[in-house]
Amino acid sequence: MGPEPALPRRGTGHQVVVELLLHGPLTRGELGLALGLTPGSVTRAVRPLLDAGLVHELDVVLGPGLGRPVTPLDLVLDRDVVVGVKITAGRVWGVVAGLRAEVLHEASTELSSTDPAVVVDAVADIVRRLLSRCSDRAVHGVGVSVGGQVDDVGHVSVAPLLDWVDVDLGAALRQRLDLPVVVDNDVVSLVRAERWLGAARDLDRFALVTVGAGLGYALVVGGAILELPSSARSPIAHVPLGIGDGVCDEGHRGCASSVLALSAVLGRAARALGREGASLDELLAAHASGHPGATAVVEEAAEALGALLALVADLAWPRAIVVTGDGIGVGLAGRDVVDSAMRARRAADAEPVTVDLQATGFTRWARGAAVAAVEAFVVDR
Repeated sequence: MGPEPALPRRGTGHQVVVELLLHGPLTRGELGLALGLTPGSVTRAVRPLLDAGLVHELDVVLGPGLGRPVTPLDLVLDRDVVVGVKITAGRVWGVVAGLRAEVLHEASTELSSTDPAVVVDAVADIVRRLLSRCSDRAVHGVGVSVGGQVDDVGHVSVAPLLDWVDVDLGAALRQRLDLPVVVDNDVVSLVRAERWLGAARDLDRFALVTVGAGLGYALVVGGAILELPSSARSPIAHVPLGIGDGVCDEGHRGCASSVLALSAVLGRAARALGREGASLDELLAAHASGHPGATAVVEEAAEALGALLALVADLAWPRAIVVTGDGIGVGLAGRDVVDSAMRARRAADAEPVTVDLQATGFTRWARGAAVAAVEAFVVDR
C-alpha cells in the first residue's frame, strides 16, 4: 500500500482545503463565491482532491430558495489527528484532536518538578499514551503551549510560572517524539483556536483576555494575530484599575493583577472565609449560598474585570472580546457586575462590543495547542 495522499500546501487546491476545513461542508458554488473563483477553476481544483480521497461529496440537497439540486463537499477527516499539550507548573494536560479541533481523547499527568528534563519526559509520555489510543490514525504533529516567550522554532527564552530561562523545548521534544512539533505561547494558542475554529472565526478584529494565575491578552486585527514584543509579559497585567487595596508581586497597588490574578482572589477568599487554602470552587459555592464576605470578593473581582474589559474595548476597538481562563468563575458568577462596570466606564455612545465569557478547563488550553499543530500542518506556518 502506498503512502497516504497529502493535503496540498499551495495553490487553488490548498485554498479549497482551508475553506472546507474552516467553513465546510460547502457546494462548488459556495467555494467559488468564497474564494473568488470561476466554476471551471473550482472544478479543476476539486477534482484531484476527490480522486485522492481527500474530499468527498455529500448527499444532494436543494439549493437556496428551493432551487436546483446541489452537492456539498467536505474534507475526509476521519484519519487525520494532531496532539495538543498544555504545560502548567504542576501538571501536563494533553488531547488528541481532529483537524477541526474536536477532542477525541484526553489525559493528564502530574509534574514532580518544573525542571525542563522532567517536563520533556512528561510531555513525551503523555503524547505516547494518547497516540496508543488511536493507532489507526495519521498523526500530523504535536502542538505544545507554555506560558512564556517562545520563538518560531520552539525556543523558550523565559517562562515565569515555570521558572524557565533559555530552554530549547522544541528541539528536545522533536528529538524525543520523532514528529513535527510546534511550541506556542499558551494565550496565542487559545486565540489561534478562536480565530480558526471558535466563536470568533468570522470576525476580522477581536480580543482574547484570560484570567488565571496571570492575565493574558491577545488581539486579532484583519484576521491576523498581532505579535507582541514579548509574549511572556502581558500588556494588561499591570494596568491601573484603582479597584481594591491589593498589591501585586511587582509592588503595584490597584493594578489588574492585584485584584484579578487567581492568587490575589484566593488570598482575599481565605480572609473572607476564615481559612487558608480556600479554593476558587469554595469561594464560588460560598458566594452562591449568600456568604457576604465571599460575595464581596467575587463582586470586587467582577468589577475589576469589567473595568479591564472597558479599557480593552476603548483602546483596541474589537468587535468582540472572548474572556476565559481558570479564574473565569468570578466573572461568570458576577456577570451582572462585569457588565455594569464595563458600561459605567465607557461613553454612552461607544461602539457596542460583544463580551463572551467562556467557562474553561486545561483541556481547552491543550485543544488550543492542538490548533497550533493543525495550522502548522495545513498551512505549513
